[in-house]
Amino acid sequence: MRKIVFRRAVAALAGAAALALSAPAATATAATAVPALQPAAAGTSAFLQSGQQLTPGQSLVSGETALVMQGDGNLVLYLVGPTGNHGPAVWSSGTYGHPGAYAVMQPDGNLVVYRQGRSAPADALWSTRSWGHPGAYAQLLDGWWGVSSSINGTLWQTTTGLAPAVDGASRPEGVLDRSRGIRPGQWIRSNSTWLVNQTDGNLVLYRKRDGAALWSTGTWNRPASIAFLSNVTGAMYLSNASNGLIGWSTPNLHAPGAYARVQDDGNLVIYRPGRSDPAGALWSTGTWGRA
Repeated sequence: MRKIVFRRAVAALAGAAALALSAPAATATAATAVPALQPAAAGTSAFLQSGQQLTPGQSLVSGETALVMQGDGNLVLYLVGPTGNHGPAVWSSGTYGHPGAYAVMQPDGNLVVYRQGRSAPADALWSTRSWGHPGAYAQLLDGWWGVSSSINGTLWQTTTGLAPAVDGASRPEGVLDRSRGIRPGQWIRSNSTWLVNQTDGNLVLYRKRDGAALWSTGTWNRPASIAFLSNVTGAMYLSNASNGLIGWSTPNLHAPGAYARVQDDGNLVIYRPGRSDPAGALWSTGTWGRA
């Protein structure tokens, strides 16, 4: 791709460091003693067991993600770079503005964010509403996180994480084709970048080493969308997750079966079917050499 010049998109690169998500009403019961947190090995699950807390500054880390209890009271899920640096935020409890707030996995199965020093139901700022399942636990697995019970399975979960293939087949983590759509809060990745479909409607290419935005569709402050590649035109689209209306697309590439790849050189490229060489490239973000 270094020998091919593509027109760069001119767009403000809006991040997601301050997600403002709506918080459901929380029903809570008082927390009990706090067992010590155990760090997770890279690529494995991290757990918040019954009775455990996340206090300001504490986090669960799994793979390239960290669930952080921030000092401002917000519980935030970040992508994490190679040095432990925080990249973009992909989910939050929306409870910022309450310094000292903390999260607790209650014995009744509810994960609750409380005001500082409080544990009464009236002091709950947010919860997973999963009470009634004693012994339930929270789990973070490389971007997916939820609350589960050994008896009843998953009680609450996010849709965040590496975008899965819709046909259930394994795909390279950096490839977008007809088998995979990127839903809000999901991403695909190379060794050096993440392509994140943000909940604000913007599709953004981030650099892992410092979290810098290299390119975006410039579609922030719009309804959440699904990113996909058309098997008919070869173009990439953002469609409204609620009504399917197209909010952004690349040009029609007239290339059925084309696929996109997030590359280690920092470029996002759409290729002709079966090709990965510069001559097979149809479109790119023009960000090679910036990883």
